[in-house]
Amino acid sequence: MGACHFQGLLLLFLVGASTLIMAQKLFCQKGTFTGIQENPANTFNWTSEKVEACDNGALCQETILLVKTAGTKTAILATKSCSLDGTPAITYIRHAADPGLVAISYSNYCEDPFCNNREGLYDIWNIQETKEETKGTTGLRCPTCLAVGSCLNAPSLACPNDTDRCYQGKLQISEGNVNSLLEVKGCTSIIGCRLMSGVFKVGPLWVKEACPFMSISTRKIDSGATWLHTSVWKLKLLLMLLLLVLGGSASGP
Repeated sequence: MGACHFQGLLLLFLVGASTLIMAQKLFCQKGTFTGIQENPANTFNWTSEKVEACDNGALCQETILLVKTAGTKTAILATKSCSLDGTPAITYIRHAADPGLVAISYSNYCEDPFCNNREGLYDIWNIQETKEETKGTTGLRCPTCLAVGSCLNAPSLACPNDTDRCYQGKLQISEGNVNSLLEVKGCTSIIGCRLMSGVFKVGPLWVKEACPFMSISTRKIDSGATWLHTSVWKLKLLLMLLLLVLGGSASGP
């Protein structure tokens, strides 16, 4: 009798413990988005109807990377899921915010059920209509495009003031087995291949920036001539010195 009573209590304990574990299990929204949209601050819906049950110790996360060139189109790469990598925190970075190119990332790791439920981008994508639209243009023109994959067309557009070079680069974004490629071309004041300001991890996203064609900055001076970046003149000077040395060697005894 005592043994049966003990077994009954043990069964009740196990059932109660398993129920408590299920009650404590964290559930998060799950979803991904990769695409190009116009005016995403007003139109992009970031909620997801999919739900994911997390492993013990995991958090909910939501991460987004936004890239914008001249015009109204914006590239959006977004993800929501459970995550075992991260601590509760919100991170917001304006990687590039000049008149020609804008890159912003946002990530949120949280520990409450369905806390990764941000609906839109209105308080993230606050470009404030700065220099891009109203400050005029320079004499510089650059191929301009934004595409998931590769740009099929990159029209040459006049650059806004406060930009002095062309940017041509690609962002390889990966999360687990999912990979996306974003090609970006446009006017900028960024020096070098630094659209992401050297950041290679945004939430669970790994970002690799590559610029196969390093741009040369140009300026128009009063005479209408074009001033090239000093590194180009240094290269020309080195070539001239090399030719002089080779010429001297060829004319020697």
